[in-house]
Amino acid sequence: LRGGVDVLVATPGRLLDLEHQNAVKLDQVEILVLDEADRMLDMGFIHDIRRVLTKLPAKRQNLLFSATFSDDIKALAEKLLHNPLEIEVARRNTASDQVTQHVHFVDKKRKRELLSHMIGKGNWQQVL
Repeated sequence: LRGGVDVLVATPGRLLDLEHQNAVKLDQVEILVLDEADRMLDMGFIHDIRRVLTKLPAKRQNLLFSATFSDDIKALAEKLLHNPLEIEVARRNTASDQVTQHVHFVDKKRKRELLSHMIGKGNWQQVL
């Protein structure tokens, strides 16, 4: 590590330990990535995160990834990010607002008959 690295992956606490041991210098960091930020806050890493931030250069790119955006995450993002771009990914297994879903209970033997009837009756352009 002392020779320099392009990418270092560590928890905030481990990163502080490495810096304390003079194994890494944080004053040359160009990009900080906080992945699973919501989990880190849940696990009580906020104090370590704040300590890491004080050791980094002011000019750097920050990337924050979180499955949820609680008030704590929003507060961290406000302190950490400047002119942030938020990218929201749709949740898995959720239908688009433009998709109408129906449930029809039918005997297995009559599934094709019901499907054919519904497509013909509905005049649908696309069916999945």
